[in-house]
Amino acid sequence: MAFEVRAATESERGDVATLIREMIPGVNADLRLEWLYEKNPAGRALTWIARENGELAGCTSYFPFRLYLDGDETLAALGGDGYVRPKFRRRGLGGLLHDAARNEMADHGIGCMYGAPGAMNLTPLKHGGSREVGHVARWARPLRGAAIGLGMAPFDRLVRGILRPRFVPHLEPMSRNDARVDEVWEQFSTTIRLGAVRDATFYTWRFLEAPAHKEPSYVIVERGHAIGACSLEVMHGGDTMRIVDLMAVPGAWHRCLSAIVRHAAETDAKHVDIKLMALDGRQRHMWRAGFVERDSKPFLVVIPKTGDRRFLDPMRWFYCGADSDLDELE
Repeated sequence: MAFEVRAATESERGDVATLIREMIPGVNADLRLEWLYEKNPAGRALTWIARENGELAGCTSYFPFRLYLDGDETLAALGGDGYVRPKFRRRGLGGLLHDAARNEMADHGIGCMYGAPGAMNLTPLKHGGSREVGHVARWARPLRGAAIGLGMAPFDRLVRGILRPRFVPHLEPMSRNDARVDEVWEQFSTTIRLGAVRDATFYTWRFLEAPAHKEPSYVIVERGHAIGACSLEVMHGGDTMRIVDLMAVPGAWHRCLSAIVRHAAETDAKHVDIKLMALDGRQRHMWRAGFVERDSKPFLVVIPKTGDRRFLDPMRWFYCGADSDLDELE
């Protein structure tokens, strides 16, 4: 039988929830649907569903994101929740789902779909028209002796003291719709050419209202003024503090990194890391804050057949952890 691939209807919400539970074991699918699919301030999710002879086979979704492109706001989407049940794999269904989504992008006013997908979705996305536009790299910094093989208590404490930044800004918990985030975004947006709009509305939805509550957000303050905003998550059993997202006013990127490093050094974490576009991270001279480039994975973008090719320029992109459909990374 041929697969039937089409846009999901409201009556199929339960089927989408079933696929999400299979795809992300242990997730509260109803909360995920409410948060990510229905309450996204950029618009409701678009989902395509596949069946064979009436049997549920798979799905994929677009989550609308407001992007800032060369000074103007435009609508794009983050691709996510792409899943094919094991029984139906190796028959090209993933590609069919992504084809259907791409063919309807223009109808929904979506300029591009982007993301750094997992290995399982990489080939279907490319078959569905996605192009590899650079790489997303992980940048890591040690916090203590145990991170560099000096785990004995005296050496660990000594190295921790040496590596801990001094006289840096501090982190204050972010509140819902925090006006300071808008102030930071207004200035940060002048430093990027293409990236998700990171205003207070976005940060509130993406982090403060996320179901897992595993990614607390902070405003980075220096002498009473907000110079940055970030979200953090403790990972790998407490060994790593992930900078899930970060933005900073012009000239304050490294001071914000140092403030986060000092905050992380007060925990049991051995490392702090962040994911950025590889080219962007190098241009930001991450080494100046003690960060070293580690592993990376492809960054994919798909545009309508007659779409704006600026989305395919890797030099334009600012990409960080907020550009993810997961409300906890571990």
